[in-house]
Amino acid sequence: MNIELTIEKLVFGGDGLGFVDGKAYFIEGALPGEKVLARITNDKKNYGKARLIKVLSPSPERLTPPCPYVQSCGGCQYQHIRYTDELRWKELQVRESFAQTIRIDPTLIQPIRQGPREYHYRQSITLHRTAKNNQKPSPLAFIGRDNRSFVFIQNCLLAGESLQSVFKELHTLGKYETKRVFKIAENGAIVSSEEDKLYRIRLADELFWAHSRGFFQNNLEVTQQVVEELQNIVEMVKPSRFIDLYSGVGTFAALAGSQAQEIFCFEESIYAVECLKRNLKERQLPGAIFKGRVEQTFPNFWLGNQKEGSLVLLDPPRLGITYDLASFFAKADKMKNIIYLACDLQILIRDLKIILSKGRYQIKTIVPFDMFPRTKHLEVLAWLEQI
Repeated sequence: MNIELTIEKLVFGGDGLGFVDGKAYFIEGALPGEKVLARITNDKKNYGKARLIKVLSPSPERLTPPCPYVQSCGGCQYQHIRYTDELRWKELQVRESFAQTIRIDPTLIQPIRQGPREYHYRQSITLHRTAKNNQKPSPLAFIGRDNRSFVFIQNCLLAGESLQSVFKELHTLGKYETKRVFKIAENGAIVSSEEDKLYRIRLADELFWAHSRGFFQNNLEVTQQVVEELQNIVEMVKPSRFIDLYSGVGTFAALAGSQAQEIFCFEESIYAVECLKRNLKERQLPGAIFKGRVEQTFPNFWLGNQKEGSLVLLDPPRLGITYDLASFFAKADKMKNIIYLACDLQILIRDLKIILSKGRYQIKTIVPFDMFPRTKHLEVLAWLEQI
């Protein structure tokens, strides 16, 4: 069934929202103010999803996407809109999400921070096996918009310039490899998850150790802005202890926690821990490292080591923290400051609702960062203070 409707706004995720007879419909690729023709693909009782067929009245914000793969790839949700407007809508989505779920003073939400580049900012990409015979050299590909098909490309506008050669090469994957991650090292060389090696990457004029199979932030310029925000908070709070949960290779502990008398890092990944040790040792930082799942190691540590003046940084994977860990924070004593850095806004709000549920904390500030320009994703920092 086809419908005609006028789009009222962009919601979190990049879909245009419009109404037909009072029922909400979400249309990917439609912009506010546009009248569009769309075909319903999923019709629920209270809302529906539809595929854009034709823009009947285009928005002045609309652009022709520069990427020839944008329709099949699906990795970018905002190439059809001016970047300044993308930023405006993303900030509004953060504000509306908090207004609808966690009532806070809107002045506590800061303007969105942006980096210097809207394209070619990614330091890593993941490509997937397409050939059934692993022993034969073959091209790798992105997974398409439909989550089933492969998209073979020659150039990705989000990937760093050094990564562009990867798309044109043939690759022979190992017996159990279904995908391969490619990363840019400090000298511009490419390392991949095929290798089991350490490499160097530069951030904030400092070199860090990272692992070819581990995690490091993708947008270095915006990560630097996150570091600066953390440094400002640390300078204001002056914590005696900096506790870094999901610490990775120790980027934030090294750059923002160095002012504290003690640093405690909690990390599960075997690939990150070795780098974490090296990065702390090179800077002669007084750090203790706890290996294992944060959900298990940190509560045990805190119950035996509660101390005033502690600042806790949470930087979990996209799925956020567990209900039990969020509940632990909600009831914890002497935990004066918590900083939660999330790469999924809805997951952040889910976890904050639990942490705030006992009334022990108040939100000091919310800072959105456009870590992933031209996509629906963004990074959001929440600073909580115990009342």
